[in-house]
Amino acid sequence: MKDLSQSLGGSGALRSLGVPPAEERIYRMLLPRNGTTSSEVSKRLHMPPRRVQRSLAALERKGFITHSPEQAPRYFAAPPDVAVEALLARRQSEARAAITELRECSRAADERDAEERIVEVLNHEAAVQVFQQVVRSADREILCLERLPALVSVIDRPDEAQLQRLAKGVRFRAITDSGLLNVPGSLNRLRIATQAGEQYRIYPSLPFKLVVSDRRIGLIPLNLARPDGPVLLVRSSSLLDALCEMFEMLWRAALPFALDHTDMSRQHFLVQHSAGSTDALLPLLASGLNDKTIEHELGISHRTLARRIGELMKRLGAATRFQAGWLAAQAARNSDSPQAPG
Repeated sequence: MKDLSQSLGGSGALRSLGVPPAEERIYRMLLPRNGTTSSEVSKRLHMPPRRVQRSLAALERKGFITHSPEQAPRYFAAPPDVAVEALLARRQSEARAAITELRECSRAADERDAEERIVEVLNHEAAVQVFQQVVRSADREILCLERLPALVSVIDRPDEAQLQRLAKGVRFRAITDSGLLNVPGSLNRLRIATQAGEQYRIYPSLPFKLVVSDRRIGLIPLNLARPDGPVLLVRSSSLLDALCEMFEMLWRAALPFALDHTDMSRQHFLVQHSAGSTDALLPLLASGLNDKTIEHELGISHRTLARRIGELMKRLGAATRFQAGWLAAQAARNSDSPQAPG
């Protein structure tokens, strides 16, 4: 037992574990003398009885000793490996709890600081996480200016979280750069999203990308030439209000979008000028799609498309294809405007 006691090292070897020298002296004395009373400890170590009693109680709390249930308790030292391992495990548990508490304090402070910052520049990974979070947490409305390049969403189908929010009644309004419509798969995505309830309008050329959730947080990629570049996060402020107002201005100027002419029965120009094979051509031409995309969408040849465009130009009284597209766009815009009461 003497060797076992000496294996703990010199005086103060347990101080790093939170065991003061006085407690260590008592523990070392008990190792070869199990069943010793507090008065015997006091006499052997020449320590005041009260100090011995306090030290014994502390050692017991740490798991280094136990005592008998007698009126004058006898104290027994736990084996060093058991006592030290138990103390280490307890210290590690306390340290992990402290780390968790400190992390929560730090996170709360970071959140408070973030709320106080109107703008923040995010790296690509953080921006992706924030984008997904704002879509999933939207309660009322999401506004979007979309154009190439695709940074997070895929081209050929809507985001699943977007469809889920639409099903929950969240309003989605998106203005799409006309150039994006000619990317393979883009029309399929717009068709699925439109059927799910998203509202689309087409604008000839958007200068940047934008997502705004509930008019309280917005995301703007800062360098479209770098898909993995930084993203500006804008919180509720006059700056975000200005971005929302700019979206509304573009929304009023943009063209209504529909792929299926049956969905556009409300647009009077289709009712007034219906001519069978050219019905489905009007919304596609008004949206600014190129010939290849229109041919693919309608499943017709280039010659058939040219013939139908000629028929449409004649029907609208247009001298050029550009004029025909402009007249179709104007008709679509006018028919989408609220009608004055009769």
